[in-house]
Amino acid sequence: MSIAHLVLTASTLLGWSDITIQAARGDRGLTAFQQSVAGIDRPSPRTLETLRRYDLEKRYRKDVEHTLLSLEKLARAQPSAEIVYALAELSWLDGCKNDRWRKAVAVGRYQDAVAYAYDYLFDPELAGGRAPADPRYRLACEIYNAGLERIIRAAQSKNPIDPQGKIKLKAGDREQELQVSLRDSPWKAADIHKLLPTSDYEVGGLATSRNQYGIGVPLIAVRESDPKQADRPANEQFYPAEMAFPLTAFLVPDSRLREPGEAVDQVRQCTLQLVDPIQYQVVGEPGNQIALEIDLTTPLAYMWSNTDLERFRWSGLIRPEQLLERANLLMIRPYEPGKIPVVMVHGLISSPLAWIPMLNELQRDPDIRDRYQFFLYMYPTGVPLPIAAANLRDALAQAKATYDPDGRDPAFDRMVLLGHSMGGLLSHCMVVSSGEQLWQLNSDQTFDDILGPPDVLAQLRKLLFFEPLPFVKRVVFLATPHRGSDLSRSVIGRVSTNLISDPDYIHKLLSQLVKDNPDAFNRRFRRFPSSIETLATDSPILMAILDMQPAAGVVFHSIIGSIRPDDRRQTTDGVVPYRSSHLEGAASEKIVRSDHGVQKDALAIREVRRILQEHLGLADPADSRDPAEPPAVASPASAADALSDLPALPR
Repeated sequence: MSIAHLVLTASTLLGWSDITIQAARGDRGLTAFQQSVAGIDRPSPRTLETLRRYDLEKRYRKDVEHTLLSLEKLARAQPSAEIVYALAELSWLDGCKNDRWRKAVAVGRYQDAVAYAYDYLFDPELAGGRAPADPRYRLACEIYNAGLERIIRAAQSKNPIDPQGKIKLKAGDREQELQVSLRDSPWKAADIHKLLPTSDYEVGGLATSRNQYGIGVPLIAVRESDPKQADRPANEQFYPAEMAFPLTAFLVPDSRLREPGEAVDQVRQCTLQLVDPIQYQVVGEPGNQIALEIDLTTPLAYMWSNTDLERFRWSGLIRPEQLLERANLLMIRPYEPGKIPVVMVHGLISSPLAWIPMLNELQRDPDIRDRYQFFLYMYPTGVPLPIAAANLRDALAQAKATYDPDGRDPAFDRMVLLGHSMGGLLSHCMVVSSGEQLWQLNSDQTFDDILGPPDVLAQLRKLLFFEPLPFVKRVVFLATPHRGSDLSRSVIGRVSTNLISDPDYIHKLLSQLVKDNPDAFNRRFRRFPSSIETLATDSPILMAILDMQPAAGVVFHSIIGSIRPDDRRQTTDGVVPYRSSHLEGAASEKIVRSDHGVQKDALAIREVRRILQEHLGLADPADSRDPAEPPAVASPASAADALSDLPALPR
């Protein structure tokens, strides 16, 4: 079998996720949801009606500038939602008209459009003249968003936006400064090295329809660092070299509606707030809040599509020892005390990319977003299972020592592990006591009777003897082969096994012990079985793990794929049969119609969401809702109502 054939077959059976991101086509300044405002090339009928009411229609056709001055004077004399909306729309139209040849004039108009739209949407004195059901309300949101995006692009065409500085713009014949501020986020302004509009990109392989519509311009914030930096802070040791996270730009301008004199000649004072959508989902004051425009998907796709994880899944299988130093937890946000860690552990010939579809969905649930934080564990999947499990155990212990050394964060001690396929076996090893189960697979002597260098014995003890991690309280197994898989002895399994190189240091370690204790070990104790060999249906290691005693109080759940309806005992996901993935004593077991890539299946994701809510005490463990029932999708208005208890951003 050729390597190409092996890759194709394995990708089909193992359910890899194909996530892509590419430059958006068409006008980059207009996102898909702004098509209605993009189609405005003349005043709307209601705005024309406003112009007629104040005898300004003919004047508008001849002199836009003085028409806007007249409307603004009327608005200052007696603020009216009708006039303010007209000002926003007409300013937007004039900005678009001047965009090609008179950029400075266009920027000034876009700024006015954003400011008047802001007044229309948020000014308390205009509340009587606006309503969410009014088409102008949604158009005002779109004018605000489109105008702000054009302002951001104009600023970036000169210099990158400094998240802790000011933006200088030429707006008409005036010099304009916008103060930039990052509000209430675990990220620091110094973490932002680049800001990119999400509308610059199109994402494939992830659901984007669940992004929240509202007000503001979604951005990708990029943080870059050197993971080999010697003086790297301890709390950043799990940061990938490049991290991308969502922000939403929200411009808070001063209002001219109550300023005396010819305010149009004055420079507006504006603050560009960079809002963390994980922290805030609405903006405005209590009683008049609007849903924030949120795009969590594009930053996620940007971050993970710019990695070498596609290559890592194969190099980690074939040359695992060379990549062991990369085994580590990966964070997507700074650690947040009070949030429960959820650790996602991928399976064989895989990488953290396998979890991105599930992560993309889970972050949208308000209970999960507010109460959990996610870590992804990356490891070379060709290493023998005892080594992979020991490395995961070390990484979790190091996270505990880093983020909760004094045990003052009770949320950390409620950690949840999600393990897919072989990742489920590693997760299982985190919550059981090994006793002498693994040791006795190769020797009838007690470990204390074995002779050898102290450092060699210490390494072996670390691999074969372990106790449950006390801070792990729940484990979710997804398509986990507790009793192995027939694939291990298939053509794919045999070819893959032959490609894997054994870790050299393990060979030396075991050879030294056999040399020092010639009558203590069986003939197999020259090497640990590879990860694929461990997955054989008669694997002694798997049987030993099943016999290990789990920690008291740890809750297990199983999610199992089935490619077609059948007697449950005969079902399979194409790689792992039900008889292998079934675990006695699990608190729940869910079978979904899926291949082995169950972690990206919609019903499996819903079940994980239910389990996480159960962990919070928010879901009934015996919940029997129809799994085919689609989840409710909140409208911007209802989302704002549901989140009205969140603090408003300061103006």
